[in-house]
Amino acid sequence: MRFTLSSVLIALAVVSAVASPTGNEVDKRSTATKPGRCNGTSCQVGLYNLACRSGSCTGPGGGDGAHCTIVDYENGSNEAFCPGCSNPSLC
Repeated sequence: MRFTLSSVLIALAVVSAVASPTGNEVDKRSTATKPGRCNGTSCQVGLYNLACRSGSCTGPGGGDGAHCTIVDYENGSNEAFCPGCSNPSLC
């Protein structure tokens, strides 16, 4: 079988058009939860600290090293759930 340059370019154009994502798929993110530990008044995951939005790392059940969770939402925002928050599965 013999391929010409134009047939190869046409085939590549068709494949790249089919494989390229639409604009909505590029911006799509999923909600993710990351377990962390209280570090002063914030929740720490790795080297990243986020102030407690729900609950408190200094209140009952808090203190350095207490379990907390950071939730990254689909819209790019995030929130830290610390001990004593309204959602026991996250704090």
